[in-house]
Amino acid sequence: MNLPFAIQFDGVARSDAVEDFARSRVDYLERHFTDLTGCRVTISRESRHGQTGGFFSARVAMTLPGRELIVSHAHEHDAYIALRDAFDAINRRLEDSQQIRRGRVKQHATVVHRESDDTGGE
Repeated sequence: MNLPFAIQFDGVARSDAVEDFARSRVDYLERHFTDLTGCRVTISRESRHGQTGGFFSARVAMTLPGRELIVSHAHEHDAYIALRDAFDAINRRLEDSQQIRRGRVKQHATVVHRESDDTGGE
C-alpha cells in the first residue's frame, strides 16, 4: 500500500484486527481508484445522553486531487459493521465520482419553457 493511511481510535481500545480490516479495504480502493492521495479513518465510541453504553462510529475521509470525500456510519453494537458500511459508502461515492469524470453519467435534456402568445389573435 503506497497510499498515505492513518487510523485513529477515539474512546475505543486500539485493535490490530480492526486496523487490518481497514487497511485491507483501503488496499482494495487503492487498486480500483488510482487517483487517491490519502486516507484517514477514525473509529470512535459515542455515548447517548443519559444512557449507558453507546454506539460505534466510523469515519472515512478519502483525499483526491482537489477534493476530499468524507463518509460516517454508526452501529449500535459492532465497530466492524460501522467500518464496513462506511467503506461501502465511500466506495459508491468514488465510483459515482469516477463515472462523472469520465462523462458516463446520463445527462438529462434541458427543458425550454416558452411563453404563450396571449394576443388573442386567430
